[in-house]
Amino acid sequence: MTLSGRILDGVSGVLFVVAGLSLAAMALFYLYEVAARYLFGAPTIWTADAVGYTLAAVIFAALPEATRRRSHVAVDVVPSALGPAAARALTRLTDGAAALACGAAGSIAAREALRQFERGLMTNAAIPVPRWPITAMIALGLLVAALQLARHAARPPQGERP
Repeated sequence: MTLSGRILDGVSGVLFVVAGLSLAAMALFYLYEVAARYLFGAPTIWTADAVGYTLAAVIFAALPEATRRRSHVAVDVVPSALGPAAARALTRLTDGAAALACGAAGSIAAREALRQFERGLMTNAAIPVPRWPITAMIALGLLVAALQLARHAARPPQGERP
């Protein structure tokens, strides 16, 4: 594996840890809300929003590692009906197209995060927070997933030399 491949896998792994920590935070937020509401009669005004923000982190921080592992949902009716060589070619083609789509979406999200940062935009919530970190996480996840998909598309089929 190349140095760039190891770096990409390392970034994907770190983001996966961030996703796990975000998932744990979501659970803690819900537990806190339940305890505050039903044990102490003092519901919070921030937990629903915080869970929504951390959900974005869970999804988009886990995306690159799921893409690296190919553990995303795949509908493979057409590739499974083709011969091995045609299936590999189709998979590489769809990986390339998906890389372009994720890259484009990530680029749009990154520009939006920068715009939100420059304008100081806040969320529409009971307790407003800056929007840009949430959007930046979405952009980062999409861009790293795009690199993983491009790597899959560029890989030679198993048994062939690069």
